Amino acid sequence: MSARPSRARVTLQPRRLWSLRVSQGATRWVLYAVAAVGVGATVRNAVDPPVRRAVAAVARPVSDAGSAWFALSFARAYLTWPGNPTAQQRALSSFLAPTVDPAAGLSLAPTSTESVGWMAIAAEQDDGNGDRDYTIAADTKAGLRYMVVAVGRGADGRPVLAHYPALVGPPANDPASTLDGESLPVVSNGAVEAVLDRALRNYISDSSENLAADLTPGALVDPVASGLIPRGIERLAAESSGSVLATVRAADASGDVFTLAFEVALVELHGRWEITRIGP
Repeated sequence: MSARPSRARVTLQPRRLWSLRVSQGATRWVLYAVAAVGVGATVRNAVDPPVRRAVAAVARPVSDAGSAWFALSFARAYLTWPGNPTAQQRALSSFLAPTVDPAAGLSLAPTSTESVGWMAIAAEQDDGNGDRDYTIAADTKAGLRYMVVAVGRGADGRPVLAHYPALVGPPANDPASTLDGESLPVVSNGAVEAVLDRALRNYISDSSENLAADLTPGALVDPVASGLIPRGIERLAAESSGSVLATVRAADASGDVFTLAFEVALVELHGRWEITRIGP
């Protein structure tokens, strides 16, 4: 004997009319509450908006210290010969493969000698072919020389000389037409001016405890030279990044007066301006 299949059954339960009305009313009130929360949040944002940060990151050129040191080391070896070509070639051997001219293309006069005092990188830039050009300034016995050393990357990723060096003239300078951000608008917010005036005076005089009152927690403040006396603010220029270029005057212990420029970034916290960054 097989069991008979069960059938789905619908059960009707009587409910009073007032209970249905209460259930429907509760649903409406829940919807009203949700809507009220949303309206409340909108009103709060309008009255007390979220903090707007006036800080912008500024992209800086990336420098490769390893490649720069390679260029300086090669330039010193290349420009130093104590009257013995073999000594110079030994110094250059770590930069050149055995299949390359051991003197890197330099032919010395029989009695010629050369030595290098100080050296510095005067300029650097990408050459557009994946290599980095370093203009080296070298104080030599023959005078100040400028040499471009092109540095590439070898198969193992280490710096390698890309091609022969070039003796060039000094890097060209573009004379400055303004130093205090004259082309930028001045800061016109009285509250911001007051904070900057007070904070910069405390910063220059190295009054760290007083300065802390105008800093946000975790603010980045570069050390300032000791012994300076603030003499006043010359100009506060609003930069496109959102920071302020502050031009100030300060004196040292000897009475010499310097005009200095500092970058200051601020943030507004509930109507009060605080500083997040001070540096050159």
